[in-house]
Amino acid sequence: MEEGREKKLVDDTIPLVATISSADITGNYATYDITVYRGCNSDASWTITHRYSDFAALNSLIQSWGLSDAPFPKKKVFGNMNRAFVEERRKALQVFIDVLLQTPLVASSMALKKFLDPAGYDFSLEEEALRQTSMLLRAEPHWKMIEPLKRIGSRIRREFFLVNCETEVVSKQALSWTELGPYFCLGFKEAASLGRTLSTIQHPYISPVTMAVINQSGAHISRPFHSSGSLRDVMSGSKPRTPYLKMALTPRSPLSEDEIAVAGRHILEALVFLQDRAFPYGHLHSGNVMVDTTSQGNIYKISNVENFILGVPSRNRNLHVQHGNVKTSVEADVYDFGLILYEMATGTELTTAICDSIPATIPTALRQILDSILSSTAQKEGLPLLDALISDIFFAPTTTSTHTQPVLKLSNKQRQNLAAQSALYQSGLTNDQRAVELAKRHSLAQRAMTDEKRSKMRRKRSSAKDRNNNVTVTPTAAAPVGGAPQAPTAPAAPKAPPAPAAAPSESGTTAAPLPRTQNGGGKAALLDSISSFSSGKLKRTETNDKSAPRI
Repeated sequence: MEEGREKKLVDDTIPLVATISSADITGNYATYDITVYRGCNSDASWTITHRYSDFAALNSLIQSWGLSDAPFPKKKVFGNMNRAFVEERRKALQVFIDVLLQTPLVASSMALKKFLDPAGYDFSLEEEALRQTSMLLRAEPHWKMIEPLKRIGSRIRREFFLVNCETEVVSKQALSWTELGPYFCLGFKEAASLGRTLSTIQHPYISPVTMAVINQSGAHISRPFHSSGSLRDVMSGSKPRTPYLKMALTPRSPLSEDEIAVAGRHILEALVFLQDRAFPYGHLHSGNVMVDTTSQGNIYKISNVENFILGVPSRNRNLHVQHGNVKTSVEADVYDFGLILYEMATGTELTTAICDSIPATIPTALRQILDSILSSTAQKEGLPLLDALISDIFFAPTTTSTHTQPVLKLSNKQRQNLAAQSALYQSGLTNDQRAVELAKRHSLAQRAMTDEKRSKMRRKRSSAKDRNNNVTVTPTAAAPVGGAPQAPTAPAAPKAPPAPAAAPSESGTTAAPLPRTQNGGGKAALLDSISSFSSGKLKRTETNDKSAPRI
């Protein structure tokens, strides 16, 4: 039981950081040691070992998804155990992992998380969900399973089933099974009480809960199956049964200005209703907005209001942490509303916490609203209130008529339980934001130290160069032979000493010295001396030959 509970405490939204620290050659294959960190917490780290074949299998799976941009080193048959080659491959695999972790769709996938954290994801959620759901339906005679809806959501620890209920007005129901999240702090009795309250919530723009069962194994939540799917399905033109991965890879079309205004109005009315009754939400995104098509137009309903009770992290929690000014679930609702407006206007999800360059193609009124939520100014000065947003003329009341009267009643005990859950949510969010801020400061400090070290090295090299330039160079005594004399850069050297006299001959006669070039004579003087030489001017000498042998 404790082992299973530990698995539920993992926050799947916290990004992983992986470093291939070393490579070892064992026999006829090489292994790569990977150090993995969960977020900025250096204490939450572990080391795993994978072979090249494991990386290749992961790459093949990702390519089957249509995500082949990650560079992967090719296989080598001969010489693959060479130490230099293994080191080169280690660096290439590091680049491969870095690209995967920087791709949100891949980084949040079960495949990559299981590759980097096999101990934390060593389970089969599909089998557990099917087992728990079968046990539940056996106790409910009016409920029958039609088929599993495999991987239609983005959340790793949630599975869906299409069921039929004979007693409900909408017989087709979407039944989900979810593991309790890492921020669940309620007792199971209190959680079950809040679960029963979920089925009593009534609002025209909130998808109703028809059944809620919360226990130690997890939570079963059912609601009507929306044939049009979610807002994300509508924008991508996908059917509600389409697997999430396939739908996410499908390009989305932006909504018209009028449709954005209608959808925004419906969402804001639901959020204000929950806020007025102190019921936290904090899980707004396009996959949690269901669409009902009527003769009067589309009706947009927020869904998964049970997520906060179950303690599961928000899909946008990583952006909340990076933003730094999202502290409460209400501020999360405002910020997430800006994200969903951006997605409806552009057809793409915003992957950065701040956006100071809203596309100019967006209408001016909508662009001003986006600036008030997503800009760096909003990050510093604070986010707008929900009441201020719903009062904006852009979200004027719609003419769509509904017959559902809003209903949500909470006891004092339930309010206290929700407040305790909110405190845990805010504490975890604040701690992660503080950790990110400290990591940024540490990175800036290291960068400053590196820059200072480089600056010192440059100053040291410059000083050494200046000292070398100031050293006096003494020229050699001999003057250059031939050509124009070079201009000296140093003080003139003293005159060379006179050449020694020629040694006298055996007859005592001194030979005439050879002509010698002067510093100013140059080549011409030497040539004149040679041309004016005459053998007649030489004195005749007599030789006394004593080399004959004596007898």
